[in-house]
Amino acid sequence: MTTVILPEFLVDGTGASARSGVAVVVEDGRIAAVVPAEHAPSGERVTRIEAPGQTLLPGLIDLHFHQFLLLVERVGGPQEQTFRRDPLIATTILKAARAAKIWLQQGVTTIRDAGAPDNMAVAMREAIADGFTMGPRVIASGALIAQTGGMRAGNEDHAMEITGADEARRVARQQLKAGVDVLKIYGASSIGGGGGRLVGPPGWPQLSVPEMRAIAEEAHKADRLCSAHAVSTVSIRNAIEAGVDWVDHADFLDDDTIQMLLDTDTPICPTQAIAWSLEHFGEDMGFGPHIATKAAEVSAIATEGLRKAYRAGVRIAAGTDADNPRASLAQECRLLTEAGMTPLEAIRAATLTNAEILRLEQQVGTIDEGKVADLLLVEGDAASDVGALQRVRDVFQGGTRLSLPLVDLSPWGYA
Repeated sequence: MTTVILPEFLVDGTGASARSGVAVVVEDGRIAAVVPAEHAPSGERVTRIEAPGQTLLPGLIDLHFHQFLLLVERVGGPQEQTFRRDPLIATTILKAARAAKIWLQQGVTTIRDAGAPDNMAVAMREAIADGFTMGPRVIASGALIAQTGGMRAGNEDHAMEITGADEARRVARQQLKAGVDVLKIYGASSIGGGGGRLVGPPGWPQLSVPEMRAIAEEAHKADRLCSAHAVSTVSIRNAIEAGVDWVDHADFLDDDTIQMLLDTDTPICPTQAIAWSLEHFGEDMGFGPHIATKAAEVSAIATEGLRKAYRAGVRIAAGTDADNPRASLAQECRLLTEAGMTPLEAIRAATLTNAEILRLEQQVGTIDEGKVADLLLVEGDAASDVGALQRVRDVFQGGTRLSLPLVDLSPWGYA
């Protein structure tokens, strides 16, 4: 069976200008051709999808998503209360499956799960690939590798704590054996400075460079990837020196650190959406008022640093670190444009740039002949209005048109 999609506009993910008057031909789950609309095949065995006023894009890629941390209702709400009182593994997995469907229906067809306990992101990767549940393609991180005492109170199950380079190597090797794709270093505190009785400045540095380097080396020996959660200037520099493949967050950037990023061609994944969400909806979601205040303070600094990094030519990826469905990848792209990127550049960050970082550019990330037909139709001209990404009309996964919505979010008040 052949499917022909005829959009008003086509944005291919490379950063090139939008095209009109073209058709995308899909066969056997892949893009068979991109042709002038008048040359598109027709006939009884051809399904034609007319999409006037819509933009066709590659499926989006979220470089920083936590399937096991996405909240749908506020902390302390009836379901969350039950979950926290009795965190059975089945409940945990089912909630992650719901999170995966929510991201897929927003047009995100690939995610890098940025860390979960007990290699459960690996389990989700395999469950989705084997067809047990719907969701984006998963590139999996394991539990965050943190220094002893470094993981904030309340999230200790999401980390494996170590002291010294030898312990770092041991844990890295254990995770690689379990099937992890990307080793995740917890190289700094959160923007809140930690939790429990250990609270310091936002993003104070954790782990030594030798400890971090040991983790990166183990990843690269096995031809896997390594990223680092790094917030403060010192922690970002430590991560670069250790040889990570990209830096998550990178909130506090000065000129010298930006130059290090350029000299090493190290990308950053700013995750502006989470700070935006905590600032505007943190209290609604059940977080303390100090979280919203701190998020607003750090967000202003991070946006200015991101603006400087963009102007300097640092490679910028797109990831959300979402706490709830409002902190979508579409919202992240909008925030990237507020830092100076054009809509086409923001879309490239969420497609081809992320595919290149994850070494998936031969499969996904652009609309090209031979690539997997992960595609997205949105209302409007996304090349001039990045807000169009929030108006999803159709999602295609491996050429299959999904029946939306996969999850009805209206009971919780989401549009």
